[in-house]
Amino acid sequence: MIKPRIVAGADGSPGALAAVRWAAAEARLREADLRVVTAYHRIEPQPNQAPDAVTATVLHEAVAAARAAAPEVDVRGLALPGYAVPVLLHAAEVATLLVVGSRGNRRMPGMPSGSVGNQVATQSLGCVVVVRGRADADDGPVLVGVDDSTAAGPVIGRAFEEAALRRAPLLAITARDTAGESVARAALGSELDDQLDPWREKYPEVRAEREIVAGRPDRVLAERSHQARLVVAGPRRHGFEGVLLGEVGTRLLHHAGCPVLIARS
Repeated sequence: MIKPRIVAGADGSPGALAAVRWAAAEARLREADLRVVTAYHRIEPQPNQAPDAVTATVLHEAVAAARAAAPEVDVRGLALPGYAVPVLLHAAEVATLLVVGSRGNRRMPGMPSGSVGNQVATQSLGCVVVVRGRADADDGPVLVGVDDSTAAGPVIGRAFEEAALRRAPLLAITARDTAGESVARAALGSELDDQLDPWREKYPEVRAEREIVAGRPDRVLAERSHQARLVVAGPRRHGFEGVLLGEVGTRLLHHAGCPVLIARS
């Protein structure tokens, strides 16, 4: 049987090392292999140019950190020519999960301006985790934001799956400006139960709670994420160049207090 694979990006930054360690622990949890990938510039016309000493050192340290975090996991390092975002996206095409840090090392070759995490989160066809905040937290719930749209179903399902995998509780939060109105709260609560109940039946071992609170969804989820071990978000909608995360996903990638999983259906 082919084992699942997780890909983690490495660039020598503290954030990337935290992501690699998180990915190693995740690979152990999922009984998956781990591939640690870094990018380097290829200077034409030298198609067979090898990575430089800095790139080799970055990769060696990242692989060593992953193996120390999860000795039983099959960890291999890959240094690939090109820019970081396309290199990671290509490497993750056959992976179940792509893991990156929240802040990269822009001095490394292949690192574009702007956040690699933001770019892979919007361009990847698969699920992406951006590791930030309490990367090693083993307490707190899996957090998911829920609205009354039909698109919320797959994201809720992924949150239940992650909670079951971690033997963690799940907290589903709906933030609305009308949350203080009792009639609106009751109606919305009924809608939320309709969304959660099928997943409660599928994952009876997960203790799932829901809350309806007043406030902007992006700010509420970012604040609550500081007490969570993982927050699951979904794309807002598809755009011309990929997935648009919307206010919630974008704010979480910049301000969450724990790793953020951008779920794809």
